[in-house]
Amino acid sequence: MSSNLPKDNMICDLGTIKVQSQLPISMSAPTTRESHTAATTRLTEPHRRGRSKVVTGPPKSLCLPHLCGLENIASVLIVRQESPWDTYRKVITYENAGKVTIATRRTRPSRMVAIRTYGKENARRLIYRFGRLENRNVLSLHECYMHEDLAFFLVDDLPLTLTHVVAFPSVYPSETELGSIICQILDGACYLSSFGLAHQSLACGDILFGIDGIIKIASLDLYIDCTPKQSEIAYIAALPSIMMRLMQKNGKDQGVVGVNDLERWPIDSAAVEFLSATETAESIKSLRNGQRSGAPLSDICGFSSWS
Repeated sequence: MSSNLPKDNMICDLGTIKVQSQLPISMSAPTTRESHTAATTRLTEPHRRGRSKVVTGPPKSLCLPHLCGLENIASVLIVRQESPWDTYRKVITYENAGKVTIATRRTRPSRMVAIRTYGKENARRLIYRFGRLENRNVLSLHECYMHEDLAFFLVDDLPLTLTHVVAFPSVYPSETELGSIICQILDGACYLSSFGLAHQSLACGDILFGIDGIIKIASLDLYIDCTPKQSEIAYIAALPSIMMRLMQKNGKDQGVVGVNDLERWPIDSAAVEFLSATETAESIKSLRNGQRSGAPLSDICGFSSWS
């Protein structure tokens, strides 16, 4: 693996992923009417079949948004006044569009979840802005845990960012794959701009990348409120640098748009024409439709392997 890959703050506690085993009940004990009746009762009472969840810490409380002092929150976002570590156990913490902790449930640890931590002072802003939003190409908030001075959010678990793609010297997206990536970024950006939410400086490290090709715009704590038009302008301005890094592993001087490897990316290719169109595009819609100049995004979006 390339030494250029982000490795900041890699913390792995292997002891936390050991699953405790429980020995079966001895079959050598004599069977009595009382024990047989008890066993039959256990089998016939559905609510006793599963193992009980063992939870540590103070009593739990599930709070509706208005009880937490947080108004206008989508009903799908659950807000809990408790520590997430009473329910989950940390497995690994690393940098991936911000610090993220991968954790597993303390009971029946059959799957992993991603938890992002923010200061409690930012919780109201994050929940109000993103708790009610849902888009395939924007990081989603599923649950919120409020504990002491911190807010913990269960979010989508995507293992990579576009920075990982850029970091591998031998990995270059094809024109179709590049089109799929850019199309998803624009879909997410268009959705966010409709709410007047703009990332202050969107870059490859702020865009999550799933192994199935799904793209999600992340770094939710770096968004600012503005008009939808201002938001669109900000996303369009960030797009050339993202495209150039995917196409040739680096950008150019500020304000300069283009590619160096004309063998890999011919000057008359749809990808290069689209890249040039980002300089004059006035809206995401016009950029996607190829209005005025450049190839429309549909010319390079094949959605074959990365969509």
